[in-house]
Amino acid sequence: MSRKSWVIAAVCAVLAFVLSGCGSDDDDGVGARSYVGSHYTRAAKLDEANNGMAYTANKQPNAVADEIAKASRPLDRRSTGPMTFLQYRDDIIAISPNGSGTKILVDDYRTGHRRHHTFVSAYGWPSDNSSFRGGGSGEGK
Repeated sequence: MSRKSWVIAAVCAVLAFVLSGCGSDDDDGVGARSYVGSHYTRAAKLDEANNGMAYTANKQPNAVADEIAKASRPLDRRSTGPMTFLQYRDDIIAISPNGSGTKILVDDYRTGHRRHHTFVSAYGWPSDNSSFRGGGSGEGK
């Protein structure tokens, strides 16, 4: 290959990488974890074991789940009773009532799956996110 061909191939490879979203932690390039961190109040006193990072909001849980899902499209979204779970490639976000507002618990995928096993296993979410092939099976929200 000529030098020009190598340059064109390299540029095409970089464009393919960028357009495929390989650099993001979810489908639309906006990280759910970073969105939560920048839009909700950090509540370290509500953190849970194994790096479960808690945040709070003064809105109702369904409204918060809608905001997060709109900003960063989840692979799946499921609700059971008052709890809503958002599944991302790298994280599971659990949204629940907290007084008159909402608690948002952000876990890496494996920890979130272990923590919320009773719910997310029933949804068919794999325990190892590397085996997840996408497509979602949820409510379509």
